[in-house]
Amino acid sequence: MAKKQTADEWAKGLQANHSDVLELHDNQTAYLSTEFLSKHVDARNEDKITAKLGQQFLNLNRNTLNKLDLVPEIYYSGDSLKLKLQSHTCVGAIPLLSPITHKYEYSLIITPRFGWQGIGPILSTTGWKILPNILNLPQLKISERRVPPWVLSSVILGRLEELIKQLDRRFEMDELHRTKPKGKVDWADYAQKQVPKGKFLNFKCRYPELQENRELKSVVHFALNKQRQSLATQRDAGVHVLQLIDLCNHLIQKVADCPPRQPNNLQIDYLQSSLLQGDAIERGLQAIVWTTENKGLAGLGDLSGLPWKMNMEELFESYVESVIEKIVQQTGGTLKSGRNRETVVPISWDPPFLGSQGSLVPDLVVEKEDVVHIIDAKYKDHWEDLNTESWYNIGDTIRERHRNDLLQILAYASLPEDKEIRCSLMYPCKKGTWKSLIERDRHVHTAEISRGNRHIQLNLSAIPFSMSDTEIDILQKLF
Repeated sequence: MAKKQTADEWAKGLQANHSDVLELHDNQTAYLSTEFLSKHVDARNEDKITAKLGQQFLNLNRNTLNKLDLVPEIYYSGDSLKLKLQSHTCVGAIPLLSPITHKYEYSLIITPRFGWQGIGPILSTTGWKILPNILNLPQLKISERRVPPWVLSSVILGRLEELIKQLDRRFEMDELHRTKPKGKVDWADYAQKQVPKGKFLNFKCRYPELQENRELKSVVHFALNKQRQSLATQRDAGVHVLQLIDLCNHLIQKVADCPPRQPNNLQIDYLQSSLLQGDAIERGLQAIVWTTENKGLAGLGDLSGLPWKMNMEELFESYVESVIEKIVQQTGGTLKSGRNRETVVPISWDPPFLGSQGSLVPDLVVEKEDVVHIIDAKYKDHWEDLNTESWYNIGDTIRERHRNDLLQILAYASLPEDKEIRCSLMYPCKKGTWKSLIERDRHVHTAEISRGNRHIQLNLSAIPFSMSDTEIDILQKLF
């Protein structure tokens, strides 16, 4: 039974507590303690009031929880109340409202179930093919310990790069000295300053000129300078930070003709209302606001961070692509990516309006002279399940999903003609599982399928989210 609180203790408990963090893995059904709610409850009616607070907590935060694809529920285990949360493939961090104060006092973090060194090294390994999606929610008070500040810089630089590509051109008034009159000539300046100096062909002219939005470029220049300043303080974090600094310098060169200028709120409002609105412009201006307000920047502002989310299926596909890229650089061949729509094979239905799936899109295809290798990345538990249980002991649902994976990649295997065909299903695994597989030489399972003159080699393998170059070389035998 909880200790009864005094009135002062209860009031103190209402204050924001930065340790109120709910944490679970992706694709997990978690039963979390409701202690963060019951600590405000009088012991005499603890369960009853906690259940009521729990329901209010879900009602207040349901839309926010939906942003991470979470299914929430209040669950009674028989001896205590639990907050049941079912996650899917999204990871990220969000703030949550308190049902007592209606303020953002709690935070929720979803981390990958297979483990990783952190979001920073993964994004660096994948070459920033996939970036976190920053959510339009209030800041978290704890995320700075979970997400390196330069990760936010990678998001902001990506948005500013897209904004620079979309800069509109418009007529702006220029005022320059010219050898020939143009537009409106300042004759007083000519008579009083130029003629006495013998500069008879020096006319001060004011005229409209079609050019890029210099005001916006100045604001972008300011934001880029500030990002570079922040990144310079994080050089020790690794080579990925140096790569971001190079990108920042490259972008600064594109706006170097406009001096940097810090915008105020009125200028931001003016830019947002005066520009042709588009997704790239809107997202870029949002990144400028974050930079101006020092959100999530190391050493420049407060310690809070922005809420974010990321799809692990997309991240794992991009991670596998980066691993295969390194192998292809060593073994030769041409790599095509489904992410870039380079592997799309359309399906023709007759009649077309009754068709379902319109195309086949393998994740990766490696082509050599006489061999085609098709790779499909699956962010699923199958490899871990197959290595802890025999095929006949795992659940029917998992077996059915694995069959679907096999049928899918064998459908892809029907696409190439007159070449030797190899197919690989790549699953994620934990680092410990990977090391154990290497020691037992069980990191690749191979099957042969022959029918007439057609021969297909099917491989099952798994990789962790952190691999050294030596470990990547081990996979070369597949190619």
